[in-house]
This record gives sequence, C-alpha cells and structure tokens, in this order.
Amino acid sequence: MTAKVEGMDKLLLRLNARVQAIEGRTIGGLLAAGLKVQRLSQKRVPVEYGKLRASAYTRKAMGDPLAVEVGYSASYAVYVHENMEQKLKGDPRPSGLGHYCGPNGQSKFLESAVRELENEIVKTVADHAKAAKSA
Repeated sequence: MTAKVEGMDKLLLRLNARVQAIEGRTIGGLLAAGLKVQRLSQKRVPVEYGKLRASAYTRKAMGDPLAVEVGYSASYAVYVHENMEQKLKGDPRPSGLGHYCGPNGQSKFLESAVRELENEIVKTVADHAKAAKSA
C-alpha cells in the first residue's frame, strides 16, 4: 500500500532555499530548528496511546552533511498525517481514552508545524550561524 504526502513540495523548496542562503549555517542550528518543528508537531498529533507521538524524531539526513530530517517512524504515521476527512473526529475512542483527533489532534500535524515555524526555522539557523562565526 502506498500513500502520497501532498502539499509539502513548494513549502520545502522555499524553506530549503532560504536556509541554504544562510552563510555559515551549522548542523547544530539545523538540528535546533528541527527540534522546534518536532516539538510543535507532537502537540498536534492525534493521541490515543501515544505511540505515534513518541515515534517523532529529528536527525541528520543521510547523504548531506548539512541537512536535517524531521519525521515519525510509526508505520501508520503517513496515513494519520494525510487523513483529511477525519470521519470519526470528536467521536469517543473504543479504548475510552478520549476522542478521535480531539482536542488538539489534527491531520497535517507535521506540515502545519513547518508552515507555522518557517520564519522561526530560518531565524534559528541564522542565529546559530552567527554564534558560530563569532566564536
């Protein structure tokens, strides 16, 4: 089974161009920015038992010494992320642990965090670059 994540292409192209334009950017700055995205997205993840939220990660990306990856390793993460219909939103869960996607859970939890923090991501990377330059 395959799933396609839609809506991130233009956002990531724009964000990557802005970050790559920062002279002296560091992996430390990129990781700090990635952790901000991870933290905000975890607040937006629909939670029943917490497995999806706990599967969040921020790490160096493979193949590029100045790239960072933020994501979720739970096998169903992409399906929850892309579930725009949320047919059960607000309904009680069979487990008795709250309601589907409520009160803070939402689809596109990672994408919305990147969108909201775009300027903060650039500022964090730039601040780390500036600090590294003056050190």
